[in-house]
Amino acid sequence: MKSLVIGMGIGQLYKGVLESQGHTVVTVDRDANKGADYTDITEAITNHGFFDTAHICTPNFTHMAICDIVAPVSKVVFVEKPGAASTAEWISLIERHPTTRITMVKNNQWRPEFSMFQEYYDKSNEIWLRWINKDRVPNPGTWFTNKELAFGGVSRDLMPHLLSYVSSFCNNFHMLQVTHKHSAQRWMLADVSQTDYGIVDPNGVYDVDDIAELTLEGFDKKMILKADWRSDDETDIGIAFGDSSSAMKFELGLCPEEAYLAMINECVEKVNEQAFWLNQYNQDVWIHDMMELLNG
Repeated sequence: MKSLVIGMGIGQLYKGVLESQGHTVVTVDRDANKGADYTDITEAITNHGFFDTAHICTPNFTHMAICDIVAPVSKVVFVEKPGAASTAEWISLIERHPTTRITMVKNNQWRPEFSMFQEYYDKSNEIWLRWINKDRVPNPGTWFTNKELAFGGVSRDLMPHLLSYVSSFCNNFHMLQVTHKHSAQRWMLADVSQTDYGIVDPNGVYDVDDIAELTLEGFDKKMILKADWRSDDETDIGIAFGDSSSAMKFELGLCPEEAYLAMINECVEKVNEQAFWLNQYNQDVWIHDMMELLNG
């Protein structure tokens, strides 16, 4: 199989995963220093034609334009979160390319321990999902903390991962009620200039939410989601089942590469299964809805 990877940040992970499965991988990054095969997408397409999978790993504001270029020459397109700026934009993208399978990356659903999490979810009334960092604001001052370019902050960066768990745990996720929502910008650029995560532009923009909370209820369950780039508390990345005093807790950390591989393989294997892709579409639309709600 042949795969196209655009953006050599997290794209490096995809390149390694795909090559481990024998894919021919073509890479693109407009920064010549990133060592990609091409700096121009159209040149890569001209030279290589059709791709089994394409992986869009570029800044948020570029996702839709790039997807419009690669969708006509790809069987399956994976778009890194947060997908699009709005639900309407995501729906329009899917409608423009009816013969291509397009999905937002939801790699955590393919973690090897997910079936165990599902069992705990099924028998729990309260579920806690947290991605709380002590101090890990990504690339402050760059496009990442510019709302016009990133569409939001932690609500678009970490919250989609937590929402992905919910949409996979619960068959009727679209019927869940939002009983609490909160997002806010607590810090200024000067406050996060010493972050330990990526390049800092001290003359850039910081106008995004850096904490986001969402509580969802339905079917005798309560799900409490919290994402935080820079917390007054210690780092807490995990999932817990049960009330706060007696919960069964699991640390998560970064998603293993085997989950990315399982996601890619299943999407390729089920490329012609309409029910599978309808479920992916419904999840992606709902996750976009929730992100918009937090930004509203």
